[in-house]
Amino acid sequence: MSKNVAVLNELNQVLNIIIVNDDYELKTNEIFYTNTNPAYIAGDYFNGYFYPPQPYPSWTRDKGNWNSPTPKPDGMDWRWDENELSWIELEALA
Repeated sequence: MSKNVAVLNELNQVLNIIIVNDDYELKTNEIFYTNTNPAYIAGDYFNGYFYPPQPYPSWTRDKGNWNSPTPKPDGMDWRWDENELSWIELEALA
């Protein structure tokens, strides 16, 4: 069986992901990851969770996810406006 490994730099940023055999011994800059807590190249590892790259400067970490300062309204037609720090409704195509 194989395992997934994230290769980190000194800032805990994910440089690479590799698949190894069960008997593989981790190096000091490596950590196993799972499908429930996946690693992302260019993301990072923080307090036991892998994170994709931060989508916006105002967003904060929460157990492997990035959260906007205000919750996204219901529906799919919204985009984040970092200048206004709010969700903007997209107009429907006519």
